[in-house]
Amino acid sequence: MLEAFFAAVFLGLILLGLVCASYMIMFKMLVPKKKFDYYIVIKSDTCEKEVTEAAYCAKMKINMIGDEDYGKVLVVDTGMNESQKLSCLNVCRKTNGIYLINKDELEEILK
Repeated sequence: MLEAFFAAVFLGLILLGLVCASYMIMFKMLVPKKKFDYYIVIKSDTCEKEVTEAAYCAKMKINMIGDEDYGKVLVVDTGMNESQKLSCLNVCRKTNGIYLINKDELEEILK
């Protein structure tokens, strides 16, 4: 009985390792060789939940693929309330690469 349990755990770990290895191979194949600056734009009115959570998740995904120096997250203020704005400013201050901007600044950046 104990041997079957350990065999099942061992098999599960092997399958998890294969999935992780295939995930990393897929990322290496899809990421371009040359690195260019890019932006992930998040509008504050499209997030049903917390906009700061969406911005932080986007930044974590950028960090996960190794583009800390190239990818930036832009949160566009399109009618945030004060608590959302303070929370987003706090995340922007603590995390490099997340910026809170308004619509006019977005137009200037994208020119």
